[in-house]
Amino acid sequence: MYSVFISHSTQDRGLVIALAHILTKFEIKVFVAEWYLTPGEPVRKKVFEKIEKSDCIVALLTQNGVRSNWVNQEIECALKAGRTLIPIVEKGVNINDLAALQGKEYIEYDPHQYEDALSKTAGFVKLLKLKKQEQKKALLVAGGILAFFLLLSSQREGK
Repeated sequence: MYSVFISHSTQDRGLVIALAHILTKFEIKVFVAEWYLTPGEPVRKKVFEKIEKSDCIVALLTQNGVRSNWVNQEIECALKAGRTLIPIVEKGVNINDLAALQGKEYIEYDPHQYEDALSKTAGFVKLLKLKKQEQKKALLVAGGILAFFLLLSSQREGK
């Protein structure tokens, strides 16, 4: 299953819920840190492990999100882990201070027309999911072809 970690400020819960709802319609597993309680476990460990296990990370860079130390740390973790990062940047927010995102493309988010940004994000994540599925199919076919030739070769040697 394709999985997405949503990095966000807790003040943006409504946006997170709306995005998670759309993604789950596409059979995409969504991880939001505060939805999965693990009492006694360090939050940092839980969050970073989920980022490393996720296929991609959606970072909600709203007015609240860009000021969140957690969001900034999660972006850095995602990039270090080599995960696909999808920044959603609220209209009017300056991301030039975030060195990790300089020169990167992003999806613009207008709080008055949020459906457009959510739709673009879901569409892009769905494409990533389909690519992953196609890669798995290609590997299975290649493995089957290799197994066939190895079997054929061993049968010829046995004659």
